[in-house]
Parts: sequence; structure tokens; C-alpha cells
Amino acid sequence: MKKNMMTLILCSFFASPAMAAFYDVREAIEKLQAAKVESLITVTEETKLSEDDMKAQDKAFAALEAAVATAAKESGTEELQDEIIKAAVVLLKKDPTQYAGEVILPLYEKNKKSFLSNLKKLPASDSKLIEGAVKDAARQKKIGDG
Repeated sequence: MKKNMMTLILCSFFASPAMAAFYDVREAIEKLQAAKVESLITVTEETKLSEDDMKAQDKAFAALEAAVATAAKESGTEELQDEIIKAAVVLLKKDPTQYAGEVILPLYEKNKKSFLSNLKKLPASDSKLIEGAVKDAARQKKIGDG
């Protein structure tokens, strides 16, 4: 009994911060993947979204926001950043508001060099799309919308 208690205490002492960060990152990746952004309807001016379509879009943006918040506070989350960028590309293509650029802005602001180097993994058109959306969001944040 004492041995089990000591093992539990030692495990919780040494593993808690690292394990908590690992589970936060894992959970964020799983939520992003569960949002199924690829299956969202592409929105145009003529598109009429059903309530289910709007909920799916809201779920995707909420998952993206949560993933960005996790990636911004944790270090060494390259897999999570890759998932965020993949989801953002799809959302930028499917949602004309370009809101995904605003959502991922904290990652860009945290480490521009690393963020831009991650974009090199993408096709050139997707890389330009993300970079443009993030830079537009940064400009709007700095000087406003007008």
C-alpha cells in the first residue's frame, strides 16, 4: 500500500505539467480533426446555410480557436500547428469572411519566423492564402478596419 502511494505521488509530482500539456495538445488536435472542416459547405453570397451547416461552421471555428489558444501557451507543438494551418486553409477557402486569419493571428504574432517556415510545407497557393489572411488580420488589428 505504501509503495503504491509513493509511486502515485512521485508520478504526479514529475509528470503533471508535462502530461497536462501533452493531453491539452492531444485534445486540441482531436477536436480540430473532429470538426471535419473539409466537409463544411463553401459559402458564397448566394449560399443559404441551414441551421446544421451554421452549427458545423461554428464548431469548426471554436475548435480552431481552442487549438490556437493551446498552441500559443504550449511550446513544442509542431503537430498541433500543422493541424491548425491545415484547418485554417480549408476555412479560408470555404468562408469568405476570412475570419480564420484573425483566429490564427496569435500564432503568427508569437513567432513569425517559425509560423512562416511552417507555411513552406504547404502548396504555394495555400501558403499565400494563409500568409495574406494573417497579415491582413495583423494590419486590421494595428490600424483598424478602415
